[in-house]
Amino acid sequence: MEEIMNDLAAEETEALAADKQDQDSIQNQQVDGTKSMKKSTENTASESVTTDDKATPSPSPSPSPSPSPSPPTPVVASALSRKPRTFPETFLPWSSPVDIDDLANKMAILMNRYCLMTAQEVVAAVLWIISSYLINAFEIFSKLSLVSPEKRCGKSTLVRVISSMSKDGLVTSNTSPAVIYRLTEKYELTLFIDEADTLLRSGNPELVGLINSSHNKSSSDILRCSGDDYTPHTYSTWMPMALASIGELPPTIMDRSIVINLRRMKASESVDRVPGNYHDACQPIRRQLLSWCETHFRKIESNPVEPPKIGNDRAADNWLPLFTVAGQIGMSWPARCEAAYRALTTVSEPELPTQLLVDIHTILNKHDEKRICSEDLLNELCNDSTGPWSSCNNGRKITGIGMAVLLRPYNIKPKVMRFPSGTKRGYEKDQFTDAFERYLP
Repeated sequence: MEEIMNDLAAEETEALAADKQDQDSIQNQQVDGTKSMKKSTENTASESVTTDDKATPSPSPSPSPSPSPSPPTPVVASALSRKPRTFPETFLPWSSPVDIDDLANKMAILMNRYCLMTAQEVVAAVLWIISSYLINAFEIFSKLSLVSPEKRCGKSTLVRVISSMSKDGLVTSNTSPAVIYRLTEKYELTLFIDEADTLLRSGNPELVGLINSSHNKSSSDILRCSGDDYTPHTYSTWMPMALASIGELPPTIMDRSIVINLRRMKASESVDRVPGNYHDACQPIRRQLLSWCETHFRKIESNPVEPPKIGNDRAADNWLPLFTVAGQIGMSWPARCEAAYRALTTVSEPELPTQLLVDIHTILNKHDEKRICSEDLLNELCNDSTGPWSSCNNGRKITGIGMAVLLRPYNIKPKVMRFPSGTKRGYEKDQFTDAFERYLP
């Protein structure tokens, strides 16, 4: 581990030496130019004085002016003061070619050094960081959600480790909707929201909506009125964003996220403490990432890599940038990316209306007739002890009206029809065909 930090320090020293040499050369040229200009000015002034002396007599001496007040003593920043951050971060490009495979592996080793994560979670985090530099090459970009069941699971530490490698990473524990879209418009940084559970616990719909809007470039513009005349303005929320939370975030945010589930260390497990100068020590990583991403932007933009289909289309959207970057890195990264994708992606349980379609599909496959009455369909649903239908109605069985309400959005409505036992309300099998084909996997 120390070897990597030493390598980064050595790379930074070499780069700084080269930068200093360039700056010294520029400074010497400027000094020479200044000396030449000063000499020329003095000669001109001397000639002017000589000419004036010959032309006119010297005026009588005037009273000496009162001394001007001395300039204020400049305030020198104390070594104890907090070091200010500037956005965007400015530094010279990395001067030599970047071995991105080696750099990505170093990033993974550093994460394992300071954070307790699975191999698949580390791969996802590394690829998300690199992808975040290239966000404008993609149409959709996922959030990174760091979720733990309880406190003391390393969320804030992971936020610090990832943000130090990210492009203009800004960490905050509280924000507002207005701040989010103004930050994006002015700085185009990477926003890290720690303690997101406390910020979103009230269910602030405007803030949740703004966070969700930054998932898709084409729908990330929002409208606000500003100024005394309330002029409408367009603001963008399009930026990489990571959120750390105890417990799950709102479902719409989780659905737009690559989720890393953190856990507390066992007594037998340990990680190193993050050093105080970690952000500065990671500057060589940020410089190399910026250089590589600028060089490969067009190639990545024009060669997207589709993730394999595993029954979750939103997850495929979220992971496309990571698969694309992994494809450009090459070596073992495409395979590692797919392993992480399969390990971290869950096929969520269907919502109640979809679950009703699934269960009706199973029942109708065993039913020989072309129609089924509502009463028989309800009995079949409620006899399944593994399903929700015997208690979904506030602890009671689902009713015919309740079933009809759930099916109505699919344009499926009960009909009055004749059965051997009499006239009853029911459904024809053909009514379900279109919904089955559209909504069931």
